[in-house]
Amino acid sequence: MKKKFFWLIFLILADVFMAINSFGDSLSPAEPSGSVASEYEKKAIELNDARFAAINAGAGRLVPDYLLEADNVFDDADKKYQANDYDGARASAAAALTMYLALKDGIDAYNIREGIVEIAEELVPDYLLTVDNIGLDAIAKWEAKDYNGAKTGANAALSMYLILRGGIETYYLREDIAERAEELVPDYLLTVDNIGLDAIGKWEAKDYNGAKTGADAALSMYLTLIDGIEAYYLREDIAERAEELVPDVLLEVDTIGLDAIAKWEAEDYSGAKLGAAKALVMFAGLKVARDAYDLREVIVERAEKFFPDYLSQADDVGLDAIDRWEAEDYYGAIGSASTAWIMYLSLAASTERQTALDLKANIAVRQEFYSAEAIFNRANAALNGQRYEEAAPLYEECVLIFRMTTQLVLERQRAAENALRRADQKAAESDEAARNAELILQGGVR
Repeated sequence: MKKKFFWLIFLILADVFMAINSFGDSLSPAEPSGSVASEYEKKAIELNDARFAAINAGAGRLVPDYLLEADNVFDDADKKYQANDYDGARASAAAALTMYLALKDGIDAYNIREGIVEIAEELVPDYLLTVDNIGLDAIAKWEAKDYNGAKTGANAALSMYLILRGGIETYYLREDIAERAEELVPDYLLTVDNIGLDAIGKWEAKDYNGAKTGADAALSMYLTLIDGIEAYYLREDIAERAEELVPDVLLEVDTIGLDAIAKWEAEDYSGAKLGAAKALVMFAGLKVARDAYDLREVIVERAEKFFPDYLSQADDVGLDAIDRWEAEDYYGAIGSASTAWIMYLSLAASTERQTALDLKANIAVRQEFYSAEAIFNRANAALNGQRYEEAAPLYEECVLIFRMTTQLVLERQRAAENALRRADQKAAESDEAARNAELILQGGVR
């Protein structure tokens, strides 16, 4: 099919190609007027920038012949300038600039197409074919040396591929939230769906600017729904504990969320998006803070006994999180609270390890203990390198294994104690049986 060969010409490589060696090194004729020289030197700088932009996009790799064609026009501009043909130089420079810009837009369009082609062929093959034909027409115009037409076509193709990519991203975004949104906010979902459908209608009516505006609006609104839904579920997770610990803070965040809802219903979707995003960040901050606080509660007694200095450091980080929150630096608060949490988690691992050591687990259950020790050392290395996402699961794993080694030692101790009790009981029973036998024997003697 025609679309299967889109930009085919762009993929034909020359056997050997090197870009024109240099441009602009000899742009000054013997005695040009100051205004003409200045004008041309500015144009040369603009041309060089456009040329390098085309090369960086991949012109030398994908369309070397086209790049050489533009370079030749650039070189012609320079030659005319050297010959004091300033009008000719200006015309050639303008043509070269148009060519470089056409190349840049065309290659950008090609790269975007490559990224979406498989999905677009599955979801919107007719739309893809429409844009492909515009791209092919741009190539035809280039071949006919209609560089202005080629530039216009390449720019149009680029814009339309961007619209397709945005539409595909929006589609998958909707798929991701549809089930939850239909459960929680079906009317809101329908509002955005209608905007998306209207964008499709505009595309089919060839109102591509209107289609882009609609697709962008739908994408933004779906993102708002995602933030709102995630904020809702976060609140559900933390509400009970937050009402107990920080009811005023919870009320503050709830108010922001409710204000976002009010803005949505007033069709102030930009305001709703900002409010939902802020509520999401704040609920996320409350969750991290809750996790850090609850973990501290679990470990504090043993941590104060074994590692008081490190506990104090972790507490200082937690207090910094509170200060940042009160200064409305919510991202900073999340960062500090997360750091405090990982520090408390490292304390949990350290206290479990120390408890195991106190019970001589490193001797009694040597293999299990040193398995946890190896993980513990890896977690410490990750923490020291501030690789917190790597450190957290390692600490959680070694906490469980250290705890298991402690349980094994205690179970073995209990088993040994039970065995001793049974032995003592049997010994006592034997002693009593011996005494009874002696009494019987003594009775028989009488």
